[in-house]
Amino acid sequence: MKTSYIRRLGSLNLKRKALVIFLLFVILPTIGVGVVVQLKYNQVLREQFISSTRRNLDNVTSQLSEQTKMVEDIADYLILSPDMRSYLRTGPPLDNELKADLKNNIENFLTFQLMSKSYIRSIEINGYNGNQIKMGEPFNGDESRWREEAVKRKGGIFWSEGHTLESSWNGQVRVLSMIRILNSYITITQPLGELTIRLDEASIASQLEKGVLEAEAGGVFIVGPEGNLILSSQADMPGGYVPDEALLKKLSSSKKDFLSYTVQGKRYLVLYNQMENTDWKIIAMISEANISEQLRGVQAIMMIILAAILLLALVALFGFNLTIIRPILRLKKETGRVAGGDFSARVPIDSQDEIAELNRKFNEMVMTIEELIEHKYKLELRERESELKLMQNQMDPHFLYNTLDMIRWTARLEKADKSSRMIEMLSKFFRSSAGNRNYQTTLAREIEFAQVYLSLQQFRLGDKLMYKLYLEPGIEEAPALKASIQPLVENFIKHGIDKKKPVGIIEVIGYRSEDEIWIDVTDNGKGMPPDRAFEISHALASRQIDRSAGRIGALLNIHERVTIFFGQQYGLEIIHNSDEGTGIRLRLPGPGAES
Repeated sequence: MKTSYIRRLGSLNLKRKALVIFLLFVILPTIGVGVVVQLKYNQVLREQFISSTRRNLDNVTSQLSEQTKMVEDIADYLILSPDMRSYLRTGPPLDNELKADLKNNIENFLTFQLMSKSYIRSIEINGYNGNQIKMGEPFNGDESRWREEAVKRKGGIFWSEGHTLESSWNGQVRVLSMIRILNSYITITQPLGELTIRLDEASIASQLEKGVLEAEAGGVFIVGPEGNLILSSQADMPGGYVPDEALLKKLSSSKKDFLSYTVQGKRYLVLYNQMENTDWKIIAMISEANISEQLRGVQAIMMIILAAILLLALVALFGFNLTIIRPILRLKKETGRVAGGDFSARVPIDSQDEIAELNRKFNEMVMTIEELIEHKYKLELRERESELKLMQNQMDPHFLYNTLDMIRWTARLEKADKSSRMIEMLSKFFRSSAGNRNYQTTLAREIEFAQVYLSLQQFRLGDKLMYKLYLEPGIEEAPALKASIQPLVENFIKHGIDKKKPVGIIEVIGYRSEDEIWIDVTDNGKGMPPDRAFEISHALASRQIDRSAGRIGALLNIHERVTIFFGQQYGLEIIHNSDEGTGIRLRLPGPGAES
């Protein structure tokens, strides 16, 4: 069944394949993923909202804990302060000057606290010895209930609930008071006075709302250890609701750090934190309707995104057909023309993408095929010419080899060692020059061929000829063309030796140069006239010259065979020319290079 579907898909043309592929692998998966995402996204957004609100609640709890801790630290400092103990002591009585100094020191400290902590509205110290200090905003009102609770603590810190006092500056103001009995540091059970620090309830409530709530979306409450309400935010809850015992029990028993709770038919998301230093619970109640409203906006955005993706998929299908399928079909048409033997076929190039690069390579391939056909014919023609010349100037190879071997052994029997070596060298030379009809060889064999030739010439010239052959290790088996180095050496022997110099020197050095192999043939001969050197360089570059032109024709023959066989970047070049000698370089591909 699966194979049948694959065969059916394979029988469709490119346009229909593209349509089926886009339908199966783009459009349908996009719709499916969109539905799944739509179902799961509400849950993800809700979790993100809860996580974000939890972080905000943690930050607010940390800030409020730090503020209340600073207020408690003020109370601790005053108990330990020598100035405060002296100012509140019951006896012996203080003289006026010392009393004024002590009061001034304490007021300076309290002034600094009021100025650096804007949430503190007033600080009041009432000594049982009759001494008093009142700093900050003056308040009047009944706080006896809270003082009684503070007395019961016997020096412990007591925080009141939020309550209303009359301010001489701002009228009625709601405050939150920290009250503590200041006991003697020496006799810890002896009370010396009362400390009252009043905090601005509105400032704390505003801090809670800004840190946790959106506008009119619920409420934030601070509940004491006994379940009493310390203060609440300004946002209204249905029917003036405040956290009751049922909610507090549910929070205590819940394993999660949030839950859903219904107040008069409206559902709220409830999160809470507990402050360690005061044991207060900060409870945030956020309307579920507000959360759903935010999610609806995101859902609409998701639907728009999904529709845009489908539209873009259709546009992509059209663009795929226009920019890929059509050019491929056009390339298929031109390929058919080439298969039929029409090498004038060309594909238009009207862009810079990969398809255009493919078209460009196709055009280059067609032109290369034409050139390769032409070069193949030329190479075979040149080899046939070389073989004909060798056949015109050579006897039957086997007869010649046998005859030379017979002469060499006769010379040895007659103890003519020098003649025997010369005949042996000549035999090797003829064997290398004739060989088989394969025109490719290795660098090692071609260097050996040149060495045999130079050895024969040294027998003729004696001390007037010196030569040096060197091949870098590792390139011995690199490919080369037969008769590509020996003719360069022969050119020097025939045309380049300077008779004015006592010794003619020629060097053949082969070595690597990046991904190429260079064979430098240099001599100390008489060099070439400048016009002749220019003519040869031009001939090597253009390969347009009369082949009967002797020395130039031989160089051109080598150069043309190398470029046809290995590529246009290889061949011969003149590296230097002067009356001190000439240098010719043969460039061949290195091992692994493309040719």
